Amino acid sequence: RDVILSVIAELMVDRKLISDEAASKPAEGIVVSQPYTFIKGAVVSQSELGRYANITTSTSRGWTRGRYTITVEVQPIDGNSANISVNARIEGRTDGATGAEWTTLPTSGLAEEEFLSALITKITGAPPPGHVE
Repeated sequence: RDVILSVIAELMVDRKLISDEAASKPAEGIVVSQPYTFIKGAVVSQSELGRYANITTSTSRGWTRGRYTITVEVQPIDGNSANISVNARIEGRTDGATGAEWTTLPTSGLAEEEFLSALITKITGAPPPGHVE
């Protein structure tokens, strides 16, 4: 598990994610990133946010930014195997008369899939089976 946790830390650095030391619990196999802003600008935020989150229920909003927080949990199975789960919290920002407001949105699974695929590639040296870039 320690090897996997160190690879997760390396991958977060590679992807410009900063580990949230207060929320992470490495002794329990949990690593949490600080929120990462992946898109800025009203023109591109709607479409890019739509890739990472289900925004169909809130199409009338004028999104100006998108960010996500990645949580990775490593559960050892035995000496050679571990379960790894990756969860993302996707948030969209609107700038209105009352100021900026971040709204949590349902994830599309893309952020999780991208991180997990990169993690598998970093650990094994090969992309996951069936992965297409």
